[in-house]
Amino acid sequence: MGATPVNPFVDVDEILPINSPSLPSSSAADTAVHPALRSPGITISHHNDLPHPRPAFLSYGSSRSVNSWDDQPPPYPYGTPSSSTTSLAQSSNESLPLRQGVPKRDRRNLVFRGFSAMKRKIFSHVHPRTIWQMIDIREVFWPFTWKKYIILFIVAALAVGVAISDHYFGWIKKSMEITRSNMLPVLIIVIGLEPIMITVILLVARVPPLHPPVGPPVEKAAPDVELDVEKAICIVEATPEHRTALVIPCHNSDHEATSKVLKSAFVHFRPQDIFVVDNGRTRHPVSPEFRNFIRSEHPDINYIWSPIGSKNAAQLVGAIAAKDYDWIMTVDDDVSIPATFRPPIDKMDDITKGCAFPLKAVDANGDVPLCLVAWQDCEYKMSGLTKLAESSICGVLYPHGAGWFCERDTLIDLISNYHSIDFIAEDVNTGLSMQKMKKRIAFDATCVLETEVPTTVLGPGLNWWNQRYRSWEMGRHGRLIAFADRMLLSLNGQTTPWGIFTQKFIHLYSIATIIVDWVRIPVFVTMGGDPNFWRLGVPLMLAATLPILAFKYFNARHRPDLQPRFWAAMTYPLYKQLYSLVSIFGAIRAVIFYAGGHKKPKTIKKMIKDNDPNAVWLDPRFENNPAYLADEAEALLAAAKEDGSKKVPASVYISPASP
Repeated sequence: MGATPVNPFVDVDEILPINSPSLPSSSAADTAVHPALRSPGITISHHNDLPHPRPAFLSYGSSRSVNSWDDQPPPYPYGTPSSSTTSLAQSSNESLPLRQGVPKRDRRNLVFRGFSAMKRKIFSHVHPRTIWQMIDIREVFWPFTWKKYIILFIVAALAVGVAISDHYFGWIKKSMEITRSNMLPVLIIVIGLEPIMITVILLVARVPPLHPPVGPPVEKAAPDVELDVEKAICIVEATPEHRTALVIPCHNSDHEATSKVLKSAFVHFRPQDIFVVDNGRTRHPVSPEFRNFIRSEHPDINYIWSPIGSKNAAQLVGAIAAKDYDWIMTVDDDVSIPATFRPPIDKMDDITKGCAFPLKAVDANGDVPLCLVAWQDCEYKMSGLTKLAESSICGVLYPHGAGWFCERDTLIDLISNYHSIDFIAEDVNTGLSMQKMKKRIAFDATCVLETEVPTTVLGPGLNWWNQRYRSWEMGRHGRLIAFADRMLLSLNGQTTPWGIFTQKFIHLYSIATIIVDWVRIPVFVTMGGDPNFWRLGVPLMLAATLPILAFKYFNARHRPDLQPRFWAAMTYPLYKQLYSLVSIFGAIRAVIFYAGGHKKPKTIKKMIKDNDPNAVWLDPRFENNPAYLADEAEALLAAAKEDGSKKVPASVYISPASP
């Protein structure tokens, strides 16, 4: 929680109580009595008494604040009274009834406080910094690189070419006339492509029943009851074989969220099976705080520091450190593992080396409130349905980045030789890498991972707009050439005609959605003023609810854990139109920034070739102590304290790891 903001419209004396140093103790005791408890007929003998303000009106802090006025209000929240104000208070107490309306000063402060409360409420959903980031174009032009300006020159040349060709041939006007004459087919492609695709998938996908968990039964605790960690650990230790390790990449992780993830993991993994890989772009951890927190959760959890600022590199470090295991389950630091989890080893074979899972979108409290969180939950459920259909024919093309299961050797090979370790579209890059390796990914629909999602569109911190615009949609459009390469130039390990056709069709659909995002711009500009456009377009927009309702009441009728909320499904078209907007902006950003301005990190293959010191697994010390960098940081910090210096030695902070 941040510091409490100061209201510029309220006097400081109203917020900070100032006690008179000469105030007698008896007078202070009398002023602690609330005026409402005094008899109106009794004259107060101490001439320094003033009636107390209503503390609730001045409560700008959290309800958890230690200095709350609810326990013992300060004697003079408005400052030390003068003799004139004291006389006025005495005369008021003697001549006036208990209440004769609200004083003018209080009414003015009420308005100001109401305005401040409204401002805080608005800023929690629409933050000025986010608005500024949306209109700030400095990153497009600065810093200067030849690649960036060559791309910008090509974009400008194309724009000029379009304008010149239209001036001589008038092809834009002719295209608009053709589009208006074929309005219905155009709208079906632009608006109805996704509902049509999901309808086809509904006919193919078969949702399996929810089997009871293979592991020991665990009672579901109430939201306010913590898991008995020691009991859960003892239960897991009774299992004879432990072939699966849990790898959790972390970066500036929230302690409360990570604790929740670890408690959900203790049901299935021993503490020594868990590898928490903290990562950043410094040689050592900047603070021992997070490692101490992990120790407080359980001392046997493996904490490792990776100096490569990459989630995928952290997964690689954890997989290499888990040398005594055959399988790796990796989840983000905000993803809880359900009680139904079991390592899907039975789904693995010579070709299938990984397994994806469906996701459930939740907020920080584990709930699915209506609107944004519930809409994202619908989105995840439809994505899971697509992966379920893929797994039965050609294998899942792209696992969710929030969590998936993989053979250890395959994961090490994938990240070391195929993955770009770029955080942008890292899950898509994982799927493309598995296709290059000619390996398949299965799907376990009985285990639903809960992942925390943004709760505001334009609010402070990680909001929905920044997540989609700056990462997901920009990355998806940036992989257009990669999709075309997989569709046209490789069979990706498929051997059956049905598998080849299905995978090619899905790649074609991915390319089509990118093209549609670009087509939306001229379609809405040229036909937005035509009433026929809205007569035909609105029903097609509302049709987005039908596949979700069909999934809820038919395909997943026996699986309440997979069903989206009813009102979320009914209002889902609103979300899809909002997503269309962010997709267009993501497409533009992919061209003017991602293609030329985005700096990709050094690949693992390149780091090994260059003998990069940040490839910590190449150090001989890593074999016996994967946490040697974290130990070094603690030793350096201890040495600095012994020398009486408060400054950490410079050797702790070496130049950034990978760009």
